[in-house]
Amino acid sequence: MSGCRLARMDCHGGTKAASDRAACMNYAATVSITSYETMGWLRTAVGVALIVAPGAPMRLSGKQELSGADLLLMRTIGIRDLVLGLGTVTAARSNDVRDIRRWTTTALASDSLDSAASLASFRSIGKRDSLSAAILALIFVCGDLQARRRIPVAPEQG
Repeated sequence: MSGCRLARMDCHGGTKAASDRAACMNYAATVSITSYETMGWLRTAVGVALIVAPGAPMRLSGKQELSGADLLLMRTIGIRDLVLGLGTVTAARSNDVRDIRRWTTTALASDSLDSAASLASFRSIGKRDSLSAAILALIFVCGDLQARRRIPVAPEQG
């Protein structure tokens, strides 16, 4: 069998020599998604979910009757998260370090303020809901901070 090359299916359904198949098989390994891009996609998914099903998070908290204002608030938060998420993903794919830093900083500020606002409103929404909202926002704050740590150092401007 010397001189004979094994053929395998390539990524597009054709055949490739055994020596060339590694490029196809390792394709997924070469497409890396950074943690800031991951946070952008996560935020985008949350935004879409809040736009499509704005009442779901409020029903999870035990609120039975949802007003139009409740649904509008959740959709507005969804729109904000969708814009922040897509902006972060776009920046991550552009490889512009300043743009990545700008979008992740904006997301971090938004989540930090959400957490603070949640804690400040415990008298009006109740201790349980206040703490739940603050903890959820803090989870995103932690993700934002982790993502920011992974941003490469910006090249100096000349």
